[in-house]
Amino acid sequence: MTQSDNVGQAVTFWLPELLSPIQSAEGSALIKSVALPHLQTLLSKADVFSAKKATFHQKASYLFHQPDCLPVASTMAATQIADYDSNAFWLRVEPLQMVPDRDTLVLIPPQDLAITEAESKALIDTFNAHFELDRVQLEYGSSQDWYLRIVQPIDIQTVPLEQASYQSVNELYPQGNAATYWHQMMNEVQMLFYTHPVNEARREKGWPEINSIWIWGEGQLKVDRLNPRDNACIWSAHPYLQGMAQLTNASAFETPKNYQAWTELADKTQNQHHLIHLEPPYQTLQNSTEQEWQSFLLELEEQWFSGLLMALRQKEITSLFIDLGNQKRYYLTPKHMKRFWRFKKSLTKV
Repeated sequence: MTQSDNVGQAVTFWLPELLSPIQSAEGSALIKSVALPHLQTLLSKADVFSAKKATFHQKASYLFHQPDCLPVASTMAATQIADYDSNAFWLRVEPLQMVPDRDTLVLIPPQDLAITEAESKALIDTFNAHFELDRVQLEYGSSQDWYLRIVQPIDIQTVPLEQASYQSVNELYPQGNAATYWHQMMNEVQMLFYTHPVNEARREKGWPEINSIWIWGEGQLKVDRLNPRDNACIWSAHPYLQGMAQLTNASAFETPKNYQAWTELADKTQNQHHLIHLEPPYQTLQNSTEQEWQSFLLELEEQWFSGLLMALRQKEITSLFIDLGNQKRYYLTPKHMKRFWRFKKSLTKV
């Protein structure tokens, strides 16, 4: 990308939770053993802002300049459901595992279960047959993305999956006028799925069961509150971000493997604002090893941070906004590169 290019001028680089481990003593010690000079230089020279604790979806909406957090189920359904209706009230229904723990159940999220498309669709068919008289029918988005479409808004308040994962769910069930109905449905599903051939086969193989659901992400899209982003592009494979791009008239592509590949693709667009979202190769931080985390940091240093630093120095991008999940955000322009008095600091001190 050259300075004369009319693309890539404003870049937001987002990798949720990447640096959250350094807030612990163990993570802080680990990060000091990894050489990350390009990232350290970027963060040391940047203007630093504190970031409030927020969910993934709240952060995504903020970083893409939306006045409100777009409702999760409706936004994701926009790209996953063929006959999506923006006027409907949508709920996400997540297939997952509940593990007994004394007098409670602990929620194990679907990304830990390796659910196949065949398993997912078989469980949906059984659910829909059982709840047909209630006129409650699941719609398939992906193997771990299920949806309920409701014509009129309902009174329900739920806990996001990311907040309920690996937690006791006793105090986390849906609230609202029909709370009893939703809780009863979840109990029925546990009995329904326990005897299902999908779980009988999983038990024989020693695999974790898909024995429950989690209802969340409720909402009806407020079209008049959307901030159009015709001149922006989202680079992400995440359905929520792809849905946000679709709803705001932005472009959307999957994230390339490195900065060089991204510039080659970005040069072909007419967009001036770019949100680049990366996900780690491991499913969750909870399930990653120290070695996986360190290896990913080194990979990012070589494939992304070195390129971003050079692009700022050469004025190929006019601004860079970085969010790496450590409750801080970093803003840079090419002028920040002239801060010679800002020496490279440890990542625990930036």
